[in-house]
Amino acid sequence: MNKKRIFSLLISTVISAMLIWFLLTKIELQDFIPTFSNIYIPGLLAFMIIALIGATLRAWRYKWLLLPHPSSWRDVFLVTFIRNLFVDLFPARIGSLSYVYVLNKSMKYSFESASSSFVIAFVLDFLTLSPFLVFAILAVGLGKTSISNGTLLAISSVFFLLVFLVFWKVEKIAGIALKVYQRLLHVIKQDKKKWAGVSIQKLQSTIEELNKIKERRIGWPLFVLSLGIRLAKYSALFFLLYALLRSHGFSLESLSFSKTILGITGAELTSALPVKGIGGFGTWESAWALTLMLMGFEKRIAILSSGVHLITNLFEYILGVVSILFLTLLRSQKKRSTES
Repeated sequence: MNKKRIFSLLISTVISAMLIWFLLTKIELQDFIPTFSNIYIPGLLAFMIIALIGATLRAWRYKWLLLPHPSSWRDVFLVTFIRNLFVDLFPARIGSLSYVYVLNKSMKYSFESASSSFVIAFVLDFLTLSPFLVFAILAVGLGKTSISNGTLLAISSVFFLLVFLVFWKVEKIAGIALKVYQRLLHVIKQDKKKWAGVSIQKLQSTIEELNKIKERRIGWPLFVLSLGIRLAKYSALFFLLYALLRSHGFSLESLSFSKTILGITGAELTSALPVKGIGGFGTWESAWALTLMLMGFEKRIAILSSGVHLITNLFEYILGVVSILFLTLLRSQKKRSTES
């Protein structure tokens, strides 16, 4: 590891430790033990089932985006679980690039197929954020919490329009980005390097694939499918929240699905930060607890409920690690069969 990576890891560790310590000063540590030990198993199972449905929808979207290039369900499930493992491990969501790496390097898909499908899926994930956020704000009610919901409503609407513009003109925006990249290479006198030529060629191929995807006119079906992915994510976390808080007297009726959406949105905004805690720990819990407290939740309950992050991460890490091991086994078997 170089000095920059060591420094980044050190900063992330310090951030996680400080924020978790701060949260624990606001609550008794032993309160977490009965909360986790008394977790409601049917609610936990509902979370797992819905989360797997969401992963299936995400894999279906990847498989659709990769067309007309052939892809197997096994490949798209493996790359989906591996992507889910890495997406929150690194800041600014760069862990999601593991999707491109695994498809291209481990599964031998073309770079342009992997990168173009990644770009469209990435934009769609942001595009579906605003509709749910607007729904949650209107359902909670303007002015009924400490959060300036009117401001949030305006910001989310503008955000949706901007992301929709990116989705609508993604190939043209990519073309502009390529020209800027070429100009930058020329300015720093690297445009004659072999690696620069290869990168330009790869980016041009990606733009061609983006054009092919747009020509298929599947924008609306992809958007609806992406709404299903986000709905599954919110629903899974809602049932997990219920499973955690049931021992504290909460029922499905007393918990608010809309407030859960706002809490998740507040927490997930930390994933876009250039620096955050390791695996998002500390930053995610702090943003989640703060958002719920602003919406009227008791401080103790808000902090205890942040335990959903630990459970979701463990679930995704297990699926991701198993997928990596399975992929490694497949590659070993293929290598042995080739040598024999």
